[in-house]
Amino acid sequence: MKLPYRFQEEPGTEPVLSVDGYFGAPGLNLSHWPGHETPLDLRHDLSTGSALLFARLDEAERARRAEGCVAVVNNHSDTDGLCATYAVLHPKEALTREQELLDAAAAGDFFQVPNEQAFSIDYLVSRWREPETSPIAARLAECPDEPAQRQLVIEDLLERLPRWLEGGYTEHEDIYGPALARLDRDRADLRAATRDDLIHFDLTIWTGSLTSDFAPGRHALYAETDADRVLLLDPTPEGTRCRFVVNTTSWFDMVTREQLARPDLEALCERLQELERAGG
Repeated sequence: MKLPYRFQEEPGTEPVLSVDGYFGAPGLNLSHWPGHETPLDLRHDLSTGSALLFARLDEAERARRAEGCVAVVNNHSDTDGLCATYAVLHPKEALTREQELLDAAAAGDFFQVPNEQAFSIDYLVSRWREPETSPIAARLAECPDEPAQRQLVIEDLLERLPRWLEGGYTEHEDIYGPALARLDRDRADLRAATRDDLIHFDLTIWTGSLTSDFAPGRHALYAETDADRVLLLDPTPEGTRCRFVVNTTSWFDMVTREQLARPDLEALCERLQELERAGG
């Protein structure tokens, strides 16, 4: 089964093998996005996991399930989508790097940090279309529009990904290095903070000290906790600043974990405004 890759924002009428995302395109869908139509036996917490389960099928079965599909498509460009696309296009090679693909995808969609490589690959993918950091910035500038840029980005990354999964990502340390250094600092700040885990609320609370800024990034948060929700309390001379973060693990369709209903953040914000007004 040899299919081209195509960036596609609209469903269209042709059957396609759509990975990650969900936008109602006819054909086979391998995704964990809400509303997806992934076959039951191919469902996984990550779209990359579904693509790897598809890759495990024998060639005839893969062809049968994707019968009539004219391309492998995605409607956005991110790490999970890239890894899922690679697994579908290159099933035999992908299965030799299964864990590395899953780790990178988890760093992207769940903000987890399975290891330095996974974090670094995800960071590179996230910056590959940025004109100030991308090594292919000149080629991107020649693209007529954003869809053409995203097509180019994925095509370019698909060529680089096998080498990166074997450790070759380090050639771009100038891009991901500062982010990796900040991740280490942020994780150290979290470990130094006071921590409370409210398991039944799927919530971790960290309280910083009055003597330092306390603003860890999202990857640091979910490198240090498996909870879906995080509350950061940062005492300052003016009062305690609060930051509430809800992760994607309660938004994607997960197979391996129970999910609490996501809170209504607009209603919560209004209630907090009311309390602040009442408190002067």
